[in-house]
This record gives sequence, structure tokens and C-alpha cells, in this order.
Amino acid sequence: MKTYLHESLETKTKELRIYESETYEKWGSRKRIFKIVGVRFEIKFCKAEMMLRDTMHNGHVKKKLQMVEMMHRAFVALNKRCEESGYIMIQPNSRCFNFDKKTAIVCDTDDEKPILMKIHKNEPNMMIFSIEELLRCIPKDFMEAKELLSKLDKSVNFKRIDHV
Repeated sequence: MKTYLHESLETKTKELRIYESETYEKWGSRKRIFKIVGVRFEIKFCKAEMMLRDTMHNGHVKKKLQMVEMMHRAFVALNKRCEESGYIMIQPNSRCFNFDKKTAIVCDTDDEKPILMKIHKNEPNMMIFSIEELLRCIPKDFMEAKELLSKLDKSVNFKRIDHV
């Protein structure tokens, strides 16, 4: 049987995770956010995360609830710090392509993907890629060949690659 404290903890934890995902959608990856807010804030924030993680594994319900509320305040402070920094929120720059009777939306960075996923979550046959993701998929030998050919002539274009 769940007590009031257990139900309250579950609700507050869900709210925290939603707020956390919204923060990353608005401001990008942790790496980008920590560049925005600075090292001192990053250290404080990471300490709060460690305290929450330790308490969630070992603490009693009341302490867990306190730590979840503390972490929520930390995310509020993080959002406020990002807004005050002068940096802009992630704004996806995307292009749409038709490929094999499916639609592919391609954005510039991995940080933009969560927003596009949220915008297009109900659209069937939709694929979302980032240029960074696509570049990571290119085989190393292909990149080396392109680099070598580009040194000879920048106008070299590959039309197709057949793997045998």
C-alpha cells in the first residue's frame, strides 16, 4: 500500500523529469548548458545531482522528497541562469527531404533533435536526423578518400557508393 509520501514522491519525481527534459529541449545538451552557465554553477549543479542520486538509492521517503524538491529548484536556477546569460534557446534549423516514400527532416545539430521530435511526434513515416548524426555514420575510409580528393580538387563530388 502506498502512503501519501510515496505518492507525493512519485508525482514530484515525474514533474522533475518533465521539467528536466523541457530544460534540455530549450537549451540543448548538458555540454552546451554548462558552457553557458560556467564552471562554478556546473559544480554546484552536479553536486545536487549526486546528492539526489545517492538519496534515491539509500534515503528514506521524506529525504527523497526533499532532494527531489532541491533538484527542481536547481533546474529553475539553471533555466534562470541560461536566460540571463544572453544565449538564445535552441531554435531548430531544419530541412525536409522525401526519401523512399518517407519524409526525412534534417537539422544541423544533435541539440535540435528533441524539439523536432516533439513537434513531429504524431506524424507517420517521419525520420529525424541531424547533420552531426549523419556525419558520424560515414565510414572512415570514405572520409579519408574525400579528404584526399578535396586536396586535389575541391569540386569533387561523389555520386554513389557501392559496397561490395
